[in-house]
Amino acid sequence: MTDILVVFTGGTIGSRQSGAVIDVDDGAGYALLDRYRESAGPWAEEIRFTAAQPMTLLSENMTPGHWLALVRCLRGRLASEQGPYAGVIVTHGSDTLPYTAAMLGYAFADARLPIVLTAANRPLDDPRSNGLRNFAAAVDFILDAALPGVYAVFENDRGEMPVMLGTRMTEARPFDDQFAPPYGAPLGHMDGGCFVPCGHAVNPPVAALRAPREPGLPEERLAFTTDIVYIRPYPGLDYGLYDFERWPRRPAAVLHGLYHSATASSADAGDYAASMPEFAARCAALGIDVYMAPAKADDTARYRSAHEIAGAGGVRALARIAPEAALVKLMAAYGTWPGRDPEMVREREAFLARNVFFEHHEGGDW
Repeated sequence: MTDILVVFTGGTIGSRQSGAVIDVDDGAGYALLDRYRESAGPWAEEIRFTAAQPMTLLSENMTPGHWLALVRCLRGRLASEQGPYAGVIVTHGSDTLPYTAAMLGYAFADARLPIVLTAANRPLDDPRSNGLRNFAAAVDFILDAALPGVYAVFENDRGEMPVMLGTRMTEARPFDDQFAPPYGAPLGHMDGGCFVPCGHAVNPPVAALRAPREPGLPEERLAFTTDIVYIRPYPGLDYGLYDFERWPRRPAAVLHGLYHSATASSADAGDYAASMPEFAARCAALGIDVYMAPAKADDTARYRSAHEIAGAGGVRALARIAPEAALVKLMAAYGTWPGRDPEMVREREAFLARNVFFEHHEGGDW
Protein backbone atom coordinates (compact mmCIF):
# COMPACT_ATOMS: atom_id res chain seq x y z
CA MET A 1 0.00 0.00 0.00
CA THR A 2 1.32 3.44 -1.00
CA ASP A 3 0.39 6.40 1.21
CA ILE A 4 0.00 9.86 -0.30
CA LEU A 5 -0.94 12.99 1.60
CA VAL A 6 -3.34 15.27 -0.29
CA VAL A 7 -3.69 18.86 0.92
CA PHE A 8 -6.66 20.81 -0.44
CA THR A 9 -6.42 24.61 -0.47
CA GLY A 10 -9.25 25.53 -2.87
CA GLY A 11 -8.76 27.14 -6.26
CA THR A 12 -10.56 26.14 -9.44
CA ILE A 13 -9.71 22.50 -8.84
CA GLY A 14 -11.61 22.83 -5.57
CA SER A 15 -14.53 24.84 -6.97
CA ARG A 16 -17.99 24.34 -8.44
CA GLN A 17 -19.87 26.49 -10.91
CA SER A 18 -23.31 27.87 -10.10
CA GLY A 19 -24.75 29.84 -12.97
CA ALA A 20 -22.09 32.29 -14.10
CA VAL A 21 -20.19 32.18 -10.79
CA ILE A 22 -17.29 29.86 -9.96
CA ASP A 23 -16.43 29.61 -6.28
CA VAL A 24 -14.70 27.24 -3.90
CA ASP A 25 -16.58 24.35 -2.35
CA ASP A 26 -15.43 22.44 0.72
CA GLY A 27 -16.46 19.12 -0.82
CA ALA A 28 -14.89 19.54 -4.26
CA GLY A 29 -11.49 18.22 -3.19
CA TYR A 30 -12.95 15.01 -1.86
CA ALA A 31 -14.96 14.67 -5.07
CA LEU A 32 -11.62 14.83 -6.90
CA LEU A 33 -10.40 11.79 -4.96
CA ASP A 34 -13.59 9.91 -5.81
CA ARG A 35 -13.19 10.74 -9.49
CA TYR A 36 -9.59 9.59 -9.43
CA ARG A 37 -10.49 6.26 -7.83
CA GLU A 38 -13.23 5.72 -10.43
CA SER A 39 -10.97 6.58 -13.37
CA ALA A 40 -7.94 4.65 -12.15
CA GLY A 41 -9.90 1.48 -11.43
CA PRO A 42 -8.33 -1.36 -9.38
CA TRP A 43 -4.94 0.37 -9.55
CA ALA A 44 -6.21 3.01 -7.15
CA GLU A 45 -6.85 0.36 -4.49
CA GLU A 46 -3.08 0.20 -3.97
CA ILE A 47 -2.99 3.89 -2.99
CA ARG A 48 -4.20 5.22 0.35
CA PHE A 49 -4.92 8.95 0.34
CA THR A 50 -4.86 10.93 3.56
CA ALA A 51 -6.61 14.27 3.11
CA ALA A 52 -6.08 17.60 4.87
CA GLN A 53 -7.84 20.88 4.19
CA PRO A 54 -6.17 23.75 6.06
CA MET A 55 -8.01 26.37 3.97
CA THR A 56 -10.53 26.72 1.16
CA LEU A 57 -10.12 29.87 -0.92
CA LEU A 58 -9.49 31.17 -4.40
CA SER A 59 -5.75 31.54 -4.75
CA GLU A 60 -5.94 35.22 -5.67
CA ASN A 61 -7.05 35.76 -2.07
CA MET A 62 -4.07 33.92 -0.60
CA THR A 63 -1.77 35.85 1.75
CA PRO A 64 1.51 35.08 3.54
CA GLY A 65 -0.63 34.12 6.52
CA HIS A 66 -2.11 31.31 4.44
CA TRP A 67 1.40 30.28 3.38
CA LEU A 68 2.37 29.86 7.03
CA ALA A 69 -0.78 27.83 7.70
CA LEU A 70 0.08 25.58 4.76
CA VAL A 71 3.67 25.11 5.97
CA ARG A 72 2.45 24.27 9.47
CA CYS A 73 -0.05 21.78 8.06
CA LEU A 74 2.58 20.03 5.97
CA ARG A 75 5.20 19.95 8.71
CA GLY A 76 2.68 18.66 11.23
CA ARG A 77 1.40 15.93 8.93
CA LEU A 78 4.84 14.84 7.78
CA ALA A 79 6.03 14.61 11.38
CA SER A 80 2.98 12.64 12.52
CA GLU A 81 2.76 8.90 13.04
CA GLN A 82 0.47 8.57 10.01
CA GLY A 83 3.49 8.61 7.69
CA PRO A 84 5.78 7.83 6.10
CA TYR A 85 4.17 9.12 2.94
CA ALA A 86 5.44 8.39 -0.54
CA GLY A 87 4.66 11.99 -1.42
CA VAL A 88 2.40 14.99 -1.02
CA ILE A 89 -0.03 16.58 -3.49
CA VAL A 90 -1.19 20.15 -2.89
CA THR A 91 -4.22 21.23 -4.92
CA HIS A 92 -4.17 24.96 -5.53
CA GLY A 93 -5.55 27.77 -7.67
CA SER A 94 -3.60 28.58 -10.81
CA ASP A 95 -3.44 32.38 -10.35
CA THR A 96 -0.86 32.37 -7.56
CA LEU A 97 0.44 28.83 -7.98
CA PRO A 98 4.00 29.99 -8.89
CA TYR A 99 4.27 32.02 -5.68
CA THR A 100 3.12 29.21 -3.39
CA ALA A 101 5.29 26.74 -5.27
CA ALA A 102 8.36 28.95 -4.78
CA MET A 103 7.50 29.43 -1.11
CA LEU A 104 7.24 25.67 -0.55
CA GLY A 105 10.47 25.18 -2.48
CA TYR A 106 12.28 27.42 0.02
CA ALA A 107 10.50 26.04 3.09
CA PHE A 108 10.97 22.38 2.11
CA ALA A 109 14.25 22.55 0.20
CA ASP A 110 15.54 19.57 2.17
CA ALA A 111 12.40 17.44 1.82
CA ARG A 112 13.13 13.77 1.26
CA LEU A 113 9.89 13.12 -0.61
CA PRO A 114 8.13 14.75 -3.58
CA ILE A 115 5.74 17.62 -2.86
CA VAL A 116 3.70 18.24 -6.01
CA LEU A 117 1.37 21.17 -6.62
CA THR A 118 -1.37 20.95 -9.20
CA ALA A 119 -4.40 22.92 -10.32
CA ALA A 120 -7.15 22.98 -12.94
CA ASN A 121 -8.13 25.22 -15.81
CA ARG A 122 -11.86 24.72 -15.10
CA PRO A 123 -13.97 23.19 -12.31
CA LEU A 124 -14.08 19.40 -12.33
CA ASP A 125 -17.75 19.32 -13.37
CA ASP A 126 -16.80 21.02 -16.64
CA PRO A 127 -15.97 18.33 -19.25
CA ARG A 128 -13.15 20.60 -20.52
CA SER A 129 -11.40 20.54 -17.15
CA ASN A 130 -7.86 19.17 -16.97
CA GLY A 131 -8.03 18.90 -13.17
CA LEU A 132 -8.41 15.13 -12.98
CA ARG A 133 -5.63 14.56 -15.52
CA ASN A 134 -3.34 16.93 -13.63
CA PHE A 135 -4.05 15.17 -10.35
CA ALA A 136 -3.45 11.75 -11.91
CA ALA A 137 -0.14 13.01 -13.32
CA ALA A 138 0.88 14.22 -9.86
CA VAL A 139 0.18 10.75 -8.47
CA ASP A 140 2.16 9.15 -11.29
CA PHE A 141 5.11 11.50 -10.71
CA ILE A 142 5.25 10.54 -7.05
CA LEU A 143 5.08 6.82 -7.81
CA ASP A 144 7.44 6.79 -10.79
CA ALA A 145 10.00 9.56 -10.28
CA ALA A 146 9.98 9.73 -6.47
CA LEU A 147 12.17 12.84 -6.68
CA PRO A 148 12.49 14.75 -3.41
CA GLY A 149 11.63 18.44 -3.46
CA VAL A 150 8.85 20.69 -4.70
CA TYR A 151 7.34 20.45 -8.18
CA ALA A 152 4.22 21.35 -10.14
CA VAL A 153 2.35 19.61 -12.94
CA PHE A 154 -0.17 21.26 -15.25
CA GLU A 155 -1.31 20.08 -18.67
CA ASN A 156 -0.56 22.47 -21.52
CA ASP A 157 -2.72 23.25 -24.55
CA ARG A 158 -0.90 20.62 -26.61
CA GLY A 159 -2.00 17.83 -24.32
CA GLU A 160 1.48 17.49 -22.82
CA MET A 161 2.00 17.19 -19.06
CA PRO A 162 5.06 19.29 -18.11
CA VAL A 163 6.71 18.87 -14.73
CA MET A 164 8.18 22.10 -13.40
CA LEU A 165 10.45 22.88 -10.49
CA GLY A 166 8.52 24.79 -7.84
CA THR A 167 11.01 27.66 -7.88
CA ARG A 168 11.06 27.96 -11.68
CA MET A 169 7.53 28.97 -12.52
CA THR A 170 6.19 32.23 -13.87
CA GLU A 171 2.58 33.32 -13.80
CA ALA A 172 0.28 31.73 -16.36
CA ARG A 173 -0.02 33.82 -19.51
CA PRO A 174 -3.23 35.81 -20.00
CA PHE A 175 -5.47 34.78 -22.89
CA ASP A 176 -4.28 31.15 -23.10
CA ASP A 177 -3.72 30.40 -19.37
CA GLN A 178 -0.48 28.52 -20.03
CA PHE A 179 2.48 28.21 -17.67
CA ALA A 180 5.80 28.81 -19.38
CA PRO A 181 8.95 27.86 -17.45
CA PRO A 182 12.13 29.90 -18.08
CA TYR A 183 13.75 29.08 -21.42
CA GLY A 184 10.58 27.15 -22.29
CA ALA A 185 12.26 24.15 -20.68
CA PRO A 186 10.31 22.31 -17.99
CA LEU A 187 12.15 19.84 -15.81
CA GLY A 188 10.49 17.10 -17.82
CA HIS A 189 7.07 15.72 -18.62
CA MET A 190 4.84 12.77 -17.81
CA ASP A 191 4.31 10.24 -20.57
CA GLY A 192 2.24 7.12 -20.02
CA GLY A 193 2.62 7.40 -16.26
CA CYS A 194 6.41 7.78 -16.48
CA PHE A 195 8.58 10.82 -15.85
CA VAL A 196 10.76 11.77 -18.82
CA PRO A 197 13.45 14.37 -17.93
CA CYS A 198 14.12 17.29 -20.26
CA GLY A 199 17.76 17.45 -21.24
CA HIS A 200 18.00 21.25 -21.47
CA ALA A 201 21.28 22.68 -20.15
CA VAL A 202 19.55 24.92 -17.59
CA ASN A 203 17.91 21.99 -15.82
CA PRO A 204 19.60 20.28 -12.88
CA PRO A 205 20.38 16.60 -13.46
CA VAL A 206 18.24 14.01 -11.73
CA ALA A 207 21.21 13.04 -9.55
CA ALA A 208 21.37 16.59 -8.18
CA LEU A 209 17.67 16.47 -7.34
CA ARG A 210 18.17 13.26 -5.40
CA ALA A 211 21.18 14.55 -3.47
CA PRO A 212 20.60 15.77 0.10
CA ARG A 213 20.12 19.53 0.44
CA GLU A 214 20.44 21.97 3.30
CA PRO A 215 17.28 23.24 5.00
CA GLY A 216 15.91 26.33 3.31
CA LEU A 217 14.00 28.33 5.90
CA PRO A 218 14.11 27.80 9.68
CA GLU A 219 11.04 26.31 11.33
CA GLU A 220 11.26 28.29 14.56
CA ARG A 221 11.02 31.86 13.24
CA LEU A 222 9.75 31.52 9.68
CA ALA A 223 7.89 34.63 8.52
CA PHE A 224 6.99 36.35 5.27
CA THR A 225 6.84 40.12 5.18
CA THR A 226 4.52 42.16 2.98
CA ASP A 227 6.89 45.14 3.29
CA ILE A 228 8.25 44.56 -0.22
CA VAL A 229 7.23 46.84 -3.08
CA TYR A 230 7.29 45.25 -6.54
CA ILE A 231 7.64 47.68 -9.45
CA ARG A 232 7.30 46.65 -13.07
CA PRO A 233 8.74 48.99 -15.71
CA TYR A 234 6.59 50.61 -18.37
CA PRO A 235 7.02 53.63 -20.65
CA GLY A 236 6.55 56.79 -18.61
CA LEU A 237 6.93 55.17 -15.19
CA ASP A 238 7.04 58.09 -12.75
CA TYR A 239 9.22 57.26 -9.76
CA GLY A 240 7.88 60.36 -8.08
CA LEU A 241 4.83 58.26 -7.21
CA TYR A 242 7.16 56.19 -5.05
CA ASP A 243 8.26 59.01 -2.76
CA PHE A 244 8.75 56.73 0.23
CA GLU A 245 9.80 59.65 2.44
CA ARG A 246 6.16 60.73 2.39
CA TRP A 247 4.67 57.28 2.80
CA PRO A 248 3.29 56.52 6.30
CA ARG A 249 5.11 53.17 6.23
CA ARG A 250 8.29 52.58 4.28
CA PRO A 251 9.07 49.26 2.60
CA ALA A 252 11.94 47.10 3.76
CA ALA A 253 13.00 46.52 0.16
CA VAL A 254 11.98 47.09 -3.44
CA LEU A 255 12.01 44.50 -6.20
CA HIS A 256 12.23 46.22 -9.56
CA GLY A 257 11.32 44.16 -12.59
CA LEU A 258 13.08 44.54 -15.91
CA TYR A 259 12.16 44.38 -19.57
CA HIS A 260 13.03 41.20 -21.42
CA SER A 261 16.45 42.65 -22.31
CA ALA A 262 17.22 43.12 -18.60
CA THR A 263 16.76 46.87 -18.92
CA ALA A 264 14.83 49.71 -17.33
CA SER A 265 14.91 53.45 -17.87
CA SER A 266 18.19 55.14 -16.98
CA ALA A 267 17.27 58.46 -18.63
CA ASP A 268 17.87 61.77 -16.92
CA ALA A 269 14.80 63.08 -15.16
CA GLY A 270 12.75 65.53 -17.20
CA ASP A 271 9.16 66.49 -16.53
CA TYR A 272 8.83 63.32 -14.49
CA ALA A 273 11.31 61.21 -12.56
CA ALA A 274 12.26 58.65 -15.20
CA SER A 275 15.60 57.38 -13.94
CA MET A 276 15.88 54.10 -12.08
CA PRO A 277 19.41 54.96 -10.81
CA GLU A 278 18.08 58.20 -9.29
CA PHE A 279 15.19 56.29 -7.72
CA ALA A 280 17.60 53.72 -6.26
CA ALA A 281 19.80 56.48 -4.83
CA ARG A 282 16.79 58.02 -3.06
CA CYS A 283 15.88 54.60 -1.66
CA ALA A 284 19.42 54.05 -0.40
CA ALA A 285 19.33 57.36 1.44
CA LEU A 286 16.22 56.12 3.24
CA GLY A 287 17.74 52.74 4.11
CA ILE A 288 15.57 50.86 1.59
CA ASP A 289 17.28 48.06 -0.32
CA VAL A 290 16.60 47.84 -4.07
CA TYR A 291 16.85 44.63 -6.09
CA MET A 292 16.25 43.97 -9.76
CA ALA A 293 15.23 40.70 -11.44
CA PRO A 294 15.59 38.86 -13.64
CA ALA A 295 19.04 40.27 -14.36
CA LYS A 296 21.52 38.95 -16.87
CA ALA A 297 24.62 37.22 -15.57
CA ASP A 298 27.76 39.34 -15.14
CA ASP A 299 29.60 37.53 -17.93
CA THR A 300 27.07 38.43 -20.66
CA ALA A 301 26.79 41.53 -22.84
CA ARG A 302 24.30 44.11 -21.58
CA TYR A 303 22.70 47.24 -22.93
CA ARG A 304 24.06 50.63 -21.93
CA SER A 305 21.03 51.33 -19.73
CA ALA A 306 21.67 48.10 -17.82
CA HIS A 307 25.32 49.09 -17.28
CA GLU A 308 24.24 52.54 -16.06
CA ILE A 309 21.81 51.02 -13.58
CA ALA A 310 24.37 48.51 -12.31
CA GLY A 311 27.11 51.12 -12.15
CA ALA A 312 25.06 53.69 -10.28
CA GLY A 313 25.14 51.69 -7.07
CA GLY A 314 22.29 51.04 -4.71
CA VAL A 315 20.79 48.32 -6.92
CA ARG A 316 21.46 44.64 -6.39
CA ALA A 317 20.94 42.25 -9.28
CA LEU A 318 19.22 38.93 -8.73
CA ALA A 319 20.46 36.99 -11.75
CA ARG A 320 19.03 33.83 -13.27
CA ILE A 321 15.88 33.78 -11.17
CA ALA A 322 12.25 34.27 -12.14
CA PRO A 323 10.61 37.43 -10.72
CA GLU A 324 8.01 35.34 -8.85
CA ALA A 325 10.69 33.30 -7.12
CA ALA A 326 12.72 36.46 -6.44
CA LEU A 327 9.77 38.23 -4.85
CA VAL A 328 8.92 35.31 -2.57
CA LYS A 329 12.59 34.93 -1.63
CA LEU A 330 12.72 38.58 -0.57
CA MET A 331 9.47 38.24 1.39
CA ALA A 332 10.96 35.26 3.22
CA ALA A 333 14.39 36.83 3.74
CA TYR A 334 13.15 40.13 5.15
CA GLY A 335 10.38 38.43 7.13
CA THR A 336 12.54 35.76 8.74
CA TRP A 337 15.59 37.98 9.29
CA PRO A 338 14.16 41.51 9.59
CA GLY A 339 15.78 44.80 10.45
CA ARG A 340 19.35 46.08 10.41
CA ASP A 341 20.91 44.09 13.23
CA PRO A 342 24.26 42.85 11.84
CA GLU A 343 23.54 39.20 12.61
CA MET A 344 20.11 39.40 10.96
CA VAL A 345 21.65 41.09 7.93
CA ARG A 346 24.33 38.40 7.64
CA GLU A 347 21.78 35.57 7.75
CA ARG A 348 19.50 37.36 5.33
CA GLU A 349 22.33 37.95 2.89
CA ALA A 350 23.44 34.35 3.14
CA PHE A 351 19.93 33.12 2.34
CA LEU A 352 19.57 35.44 -0.63
CA ALA A 353 22.94 34.34 -2.01
CA ARG A 354 22.19 30.61 -1.69
CA ASN A 355 20.69 28.55 -4.45
CA VAL A 356 18.14 27.16 -2.00
CA PHE A 357 16.12 24.89 -4.31
CA PHE A 358 17.45 25.37 -7.84
CA GLU A 359 15.84 28.81 -8.22
CA HIS A 360 19.05 30.07 -9.85
CA HIS A 361 19.38 28.70 -13.36
CA GLU A 362 22.70 27.36 -14.49
CA GLY A 363 23.70 28.14 -18.07
CA GLY A 364 22.12 30.61 -20.44
CA ASP A 365 22.33 34.38 -20.26
CA TRP A 366 19.90 34.67 -17.36
